[in-house]
Amino acid sequence: MLLVLVILGITACTSELRGIGLPLATEAIEDFVHEDWGTLYRFQQDGLWGYKDAYGNIVISPYYLAASQFSEGLAGIRGIPNNEDFFGFIDLEGNLVISLPSIVSILQGFSEGFAIIGEREWDWGNETPLGIHSRGPVVFIDRTGQNVFNQEFEVATNFKEGFAIVALYRGNKFFIDRTGQNAFGMEFEWANDFDEYGYARVQLLNGNWRYINRSGRIVRNRR
Repeated sequence: MLLVLVILGITACTSELRGIGLPLATEAIEDFVHEDWGTLYRFQQDGLWGYKDAYGNIVISPYYLAASQFSEGLAGIRGIPNNEDFFGFIDLEGNLVISLPSIVSILQGFSEGFAIIGEREWDWGNETPLGIHSRGPVVFIDRTGQNVFNQEFEVATNFKEGFAIVALYRGNKFFIDRTGQNAFGMEFEWANDFDEYGYARVQLLNGNWRYINRSGRIVRNRR
């Protein structure tokens, strides 16, 4: 049974709304988010969350019990008056474009076209090796809400520079490409995201730290 927990944008002052796992501002702060898809920021009014544009105009009226920042034109929301199980992603016009079952939560918002959802039942004090708090399988979904790889992972990070880091149950870490396949046919004790220069720092299974480039070549130092 798949559930989900989203950690999208985190402000300096956040709190967990029970049963959502979505970092929320505890005050009505002006939460500017600059995206290629447009700019909206959250605001709170009478206990509900909505969105304004950069000029302070209300674009999406306060309606949600919890709301995240926008990422790639979509924001995770949960709960409307009289329906706390209302859950999914809205677009910049406030349309619900992805509806999710109330038993799931969102772990990561959209990055390079994919978001991560997983089991809602979790423990803030039980942090997984990749920094994602989760207790159970997670999957990648696309902008239609579909499980794109038909594969469950124990942990996963957002895509960055065309790759994501995942691990199977009690397994080592490895990089997947946009098809969901092991990109380099290798596994690691630890792995970091690729940087803007095309290198990722990894810990090999023998314990040594090296860099890997986007062609899968292991090197001692970045060039």
